[in-house]
Amino acid sequence: MRPIVCRTLRREYRLHPPSDEVASLLRFVEAAPELPALPLEVLDIPVRFRDGFLVATMPSGELVEGTPNHLVSAMHRIVLVDLIEGERHTPFIHGATVMIGSRRILLVGHKGSGKSTLALHLSLAGHDVEGDEHLVIRESEVVARPRTLRIKEGSLRLVPGLPEHIWEAPSINNWDGSVIRSISPTIGGRPWVIRPGNLDAVVLLVANHGGRSVARPITGKDAFGRLMTEVLLPQGGVAIAAGRLRRIAMEVPAYQLLLGDLATAEWHLSSIASQLT
Repeated sequence: MRPIVCRTLRREYRLHPPSDEVASLLRFVEAAPELPALPLEVLDIPVRFRDGFLVATMPSGELVEGTPNHLVSAMHRIVLVDLIEGERHTPFIHGATVMIGSRRILLVGHKGSGKSTLALHLSLAGHDVEGDEHLVIRESEVVARPRTLRIKEGSLRLVPGLPEHIWEAPSINNWDGSVIRSISPTIGGRPWVIRPGNLDAVVLLVANHGGRSVARPITGKDAFGRLMTEVLLPQGGVAIAAGRLRRIAMEVPAYQLLLGDLATAEWHLSSIASQLT
């Protein structure tokens, strides 16, 4: 049985489930993009049955025991800690990163703004989605945190042209009973590749469900204020991290996208990318 691969920016965690049934439940955390510029340390996590529960031996030696959902939660915690420890004094912007042609655009929006739904639409339209959770703001470059698109089934039905196999994507049940699917950026038929590089534009999303999509430029000051509500700052070196964020806001072109219909939103993003110099 092939392991479940969960990559971070410095490690490759390999979960070894005891059965195909368990594997199908744990595959929700799988994230296996190509990371050509980043050598990864490989860490194996054996998973076994004990007294009706699953037991995973973590790289630290800690034993995590419980249901598959317990293990999924534990892996989410591990990869977030891995990110924070590997990128000290670094801000992480909560957003989706997509390549429109050769331009890297960051989509930022509050929960429910339609960010992940738009990222899925862009992937199906042939654009390269790098990640859907955090963009790491380093001193001289940015890089997306490897994570799949996490989309509620209700939102999936808003995206036209879905391939049938999308309903086979790994899923978990949310606290409210809704089903959340983990969808790889490869869903559009292109490889999932993450490379460090420059950020070319920031697009702040505002939900306009059922309406038209409209984009307009905004000032760096406005962008900075909005980004501050969607950033994870480190416990140490806050001033350095906030300075990096402010530099991004002031130097990178920023736009507001009133997000309604997805096709028009894609047109606006393509137009923004074509205007960047």
